[in-house]
Amino acid sequence: MDVSSFYTQLIGIGALMVGSAFFSSSETALMASSKPKLHTYEKQGKKAAKRVAHMLEDPETLLATLLLGNNLVNIAASALATKVMLDMFGAAGLAYATLGMTFLVLIFAEVLPKTLAARYPEAMAMFYSLPLVILIKVLNPFTKLISIITRAMIFAMGLGGRSHEPNFGEDDVRGAIGLGLHHGVLEKSERRMLDSILELDILTVEEVMTHRSQINSLDISLPNEKLFDMVSLSTHSRLPVWEDNPDNIIGIIHVKDFYRAYKECQQSKQKFDIRNIMQAPYFVPEQAIVSDQLLEFRRQRKHMGLVIDEYGDIMGVITLEDILEEIVGEIEDEHDEIRPTFIRQKDGSVILPGSFPLRDANREFDWHLPDDEESVTVGGLLIENAERIPEVGEKLYIEGYVFEVMAKRRKAITRVKVSPRKGHVADDE
Repeated sequence: MDVSSFYTQLIGIGALMVGSAFFSSSETALMASSKPKLHTYEKQGKKAAKRVAHMLEDPETLLATLLLGNNLVNIAASALATKVMLDMFGAAGLAYATLGMTFLVLIFAEVLPKTLAARYPEAMAMFYSLPLVILIKVLNPFTKLISIITRAMIFAMGLGGRSHEPNFGEDDVRGAIGLGLHHGVLEKSERRMLDSILELDILTVEEVMTHRSQINSLDISLPNEKLFDMVSLSTHSRLPVWEDNPDNIIGIIHVKDFYRAYKECQQSKQKFDIRNIMQAPYFVPEQAIVSDQLLEFRRQRKHMGLVIDEYGDIMGVITLEDILEEIVGEIEDEHDEIRPTFIRQKDGSVILPGSFPLRDANREFDWHLPDDEESVTVGGLLIENAERIPEVGEKLYIEGYVFEVMAKRRKAITRVKVSPRKGHVADDE
């Protein structure tokens, strides 16, 4: 064999191996790139990130280009290496070429470049973006033919056509949040807040409202002195006003407006009339989505709404604070009476009020109680499962947990002890 020809062929094999490494690392870098990171780079004005995002919008064409190019250079390198080995060693050169190329391709064209690409996916994807865009255009006629054949085979197997669903959705966001917690990027409290924000789109007002039995309201027929005393004792900034019966809400008053008007009437010796400071009641359907209601509060410049059912009956009240508490947890101010809402026992059990929301229990204790049924509180869950009102001391077994009714008042369960059932472990902080 001519020496110059030998070295030319070796250089050709080396160049083809570099091409194989390029295609292999490109595939790994592009498929492993973080879409949120690429979006951030794109917003920062990096053109390479925009090119990568555009290529990822059509993964079928991208993969066809990468695999076509990788197979071409690998086959060409193997054929050239086989020729060199046959010229040097005769028939035995075939075995040498097979072993040698297997080693070279595995190490230098597959494992090494893909490992590097997996470590620095976004950086390498952006670095490769320009030559890949050119290759996609050059090989477009061939990749189109490959795509036609592939789709025909997919249809023949009964697997449907091309998916038009976005390749990044809410599940990806939740997965990223979970990974952030797992790797220590997020605290547990931060994870809970982010999860709560995502759940605002599926929560209804009925699930977060304050029930009508717990509403602090004013009877308009009471004397002004009595109204003043009730407003003074209240810890709320806004109070509903009713006439004739508590379900007939005729307005909302702001405490600051009440004090200001009451003082002015005292100074001017005029008769105070609470109707003069009442605002019209703002009604909210119980099935309204919480995220929509948050925007509606902002648009209407309201902080409180009266929740009504399909018949127009008052079910409860929803406030801006209620929605915020769904995200950040209970908000206590300097006037709130701070009382423990639950008590952790040494045996791992927890004592809760029957009105404790199931969603809050799942978030606080990492439980997995069903919170997508009709009931929204711990007491409601027990009544729903027992199909009656359980007696004090009665135990119910639900989803791997033991619920013991500790106290009840009339038809309402007021205190419950919850503990993991033997054989089940509840993740607890």
